[in-house]
Amino acid sequence: MWRVCFSLVLLLCGVFQWSSVSGALALTINLHSGDTIHINRTETALVKCDVCVGNVCQSAVALRQDTEVNFTCQQPEDIFTVEIIKHIECSAKCNGSITPEQYPSLQSFSRTFTWNVKAPQKAFSVDFTKAGLRQIKPTESCQDKHVYTVFTGTTTVGRFCRLGTIKGIQVPLEGSVSLKVPGKEQLDPTTFGISVKNEIKLLAIINVALPEADSSQEFFSPNYPNSFPDDDEVTWSFLVPPKYYTTMRIQNYTETKCRKQDVRLEYQLNGKRMVKMLSDAQLSEYPGPFNLTLQNCKMEPTSSLTLHFKTSAVKRGNEVRCTVDLKKEEGLEMRIKKKKTNSTCILKQSSLIQDTITISSAKVAHLTLIECKEDDLQLNIYQNIVCQKQTNCTSSEFSLKVPVLERCLPGVLEQVTWHLYSPQHGAVELMSPLGSLQQSLPGQTCNSSLLFTVTEKDQPGITMGHYCPQGAIQKIQIRSNITVTAFPAAGQDLRQMTYPLLKGSFTETIPESYIFTVLPKKDTSVLLATPAWPAGMRPYATVSWIVSFSPPFEAQLEFTNISQVSCQSHPTSIKVQKQGSRGEAYSWRIDEKPKAVVLEESFYLNMSNCHQPKGTFSVVSQITLLKRKNMLLSIVLSVVSVVLVLMVVALAVVCVINRKKKKQKAPEVSVYNTNGHAFLPGLHGFPQTAEDEDFHIYHSIDDTLVYSHLLKGGIEMKRFQPTVDTYQAFTGPVERQPLKEHEEDKGTDVGVYRPFSGPHIPPELPDRSPKQGGRPAIKDEQMAVKESEDQTHGTLALQRAPIIEPEVDDSEIKH
Repeated sequence: MWRVCFSLVLLLCGVFQWSSVSGALALTINLHSGDTIHINRTETALVKCDVCVGNVCQSAVALRQDTEVNFTCQQPEDIFTVEIIKHIECSAKCNGSITPEQYPSLQSFSRTFTWNVKAPQKAFSVDFTKAGLRQIKPTESCQDKHVYTVFTGTTTVGRFCRLGTIKGIQVPLEGSVSLKVPGKEQLDPTTFGISVKNEIKLLAIINVALPEADSSQEFFSPNYPNSFPDDDEVTWSFLVPPKYYTTMRIQNYTETKCRKQDVRLEYQLNGKRMVKMLSDAQLSEYPGPFNLTLQNCKMEPTSSLTLHFKTSAVKRGNEVRCTVDLKKEEGLEMRIKKKKTNSTCILKQSSLIQDTITISSAKVAHLTLIECKEDDLQLNIYQNIVCQKQTNCTSSEFSLKVPVLERCLPGVLEQVTWHLYSPQHGAVELMSPLGSLQQSLPGQTCNSSLLFTVTEKDQPGITMGHYCPQGAIQKIQIRSNITVTAFPAAGQDLRQMTYPLLKGSFTETIPESYIFTVLPKKDTSVLLATPAWPAGMRPYATVSWIVSFSPPFEAQLEFTNISQVSCQSHPTSIKVQKQGSRGEAYSWRIDEKPKAVVLEESFYLNMSNCHQPKGTFSVVSQITLLKRKNMLLSIVLSVVSVVLVLMVVALAVVCVINRKKKKQKAPEVSVYNTNGHAFLPGLHGFPQTAEDEDFHIYHSIDDTLVYSHLLKGGIEMKRFQPTVDTYQAFTGPVERQPLKEHEEDKGTDVGVYRPFSGPHIPPELPDRSPKQGGRPAIKDEQMAVKESEDQTHGTLALQRAPIIEPEVDDSEIKH
């Protein structure tokens, strides 16, 4: 309202008056000191209208003093624009403030206030320290309709609105500042300063002061959207409040063809320089002040350079400084990475913000971490263990363990990877310091807090196997360079595991591609899969499992999962061989279905793939160790039991028969008598002493085989000694004719069938005197038995039985 009143007062005072001259409008303008007013007809005007000073009418006029002007049309504000220019000369000093001055008579016109500043051999600064400026695009307008433009020479530094972060703009030698206010818009004057600065060698320096609040703003290269001047520079100087971190991102730019040098962005960071290309990732999460310089090259005539970028600042806290020293580590590399790029965590190395930091062995890194929590960072460690030649290795044995990390370093150690390089003709051997490993398979998952993954270097992307501690695998041997990666279980941190995770060594080459040493546990099934299961073994690969167990046990081997594969030549095979034996116990080709087998001894399980398999060769085997049953002892006990039963039955039958015969008739005695009497009737037994035990009594006697060998032995020894209690086979002819009466006096036994085909004249028999009741042959018979046993050692022994004396026919006794 006060502005309207002020305008009315001026109108009444005669400063502003309209008059009608020949149907046109007249305007009286009073100039402020040092101002020059230019009234210009727009090139797009559709109505012909002139501005007249006195009797001279033309399309444009320049006023340097108070003047009355006339227009040949009724609404000249739609056709003419007004520019109010002031020249400022800064020779030595030019410190002061500038405030746009009101021209109420020109308020209906579109006005541009321009201040041309010269600073010979110097530079000057336009300071908007109170209000500040915000850079906008050429087609963009300001909310208050007041648009400022800064020029240096013929180059537009930029277009700006009030209330921004740009506090000042320095230009060399000479330049200008303009304020454009549209027609019929009341001027809202803002004071800005002009000061002399030291000489600069670049196009301009734009000073930006970020507020103490989260903020973001856009910036454009000079002359945008037209090309930045050839081989020139411009600098943005950013002042950042404490605990605020700035990130710069390029929104768009134009490619430039250069004849010399390259277009680049150079950051000055606390005395250090960092050069980036326009296509590179730019500064991220940097604390403190910094400068950004755009440097153009010598361009091709048809090239142009434009740049549009955006900066943002965020307040941070909880800064931690940490030094990581890897000077004593060999072949080690540590990577620290932000899990999320939009995280509030700031990761810096030597004052440079990075999303990933890599620290190599024999180096020291100085890190700064701001607002970084445990779950914001991911730590990974990589180590190379190399043995070029077996004889040159400092030690063929090594331990895979987690290096000790600084406590100041936050984050979870998610994995440790070891790259093991064996000699050209060597192998790598892995063992667990806890004694054994288990293969992680479906149905045999690991419940450990640690998991290992083994990968072959020549098969990237294919895992040879997953393992964990506490199983049946005692040793793994691989004829290849391998990578071993240790992962913790969920919620675990590898840095807490300070003990060796695995033991390894470089050994001489092995005959197979892979060898596993397995010690199964009692009453526990062990699953063993071929390497690279289920992807399949590589062509021509071979694998062996050395399965060992103690004799009281037996192993049941089954094949629970076998993939189908076809081969052009050299088919795949599965073989089982007993340890210490070269022969194969079992063998199958892959087109056959292997059956479950039981092995009573330690064995080898061998498998081989063909050269060009169609399909994947992968097998899962199951080994179950069980207590072996003593089959031999069972058989022996069964046989003994049957024999005892038969003996008891036979003994009972014999006793019954003997008792019946004794009741019917007393048995007679028939013995060999050297006195020529074949029978001694009436003798039912002989008195027995300790020497006269029943050593010569049998269940049954084969008459054809009893005495013939004794006669033969007597002839050879020139004497006759009857042999008792032994069995010898006789192969000569056998006479089945009965004895005749006239042959009884020739010394032949009566009542005993004894076929003989030898000489008709028996050898001379020694004299035998009867002893102890008429049984003279007992002693000699026992001697013959003993001598026969010595001569026929190993013959079949006959079973002893109760005395069953042969019955003698009465008719033979009478004869």
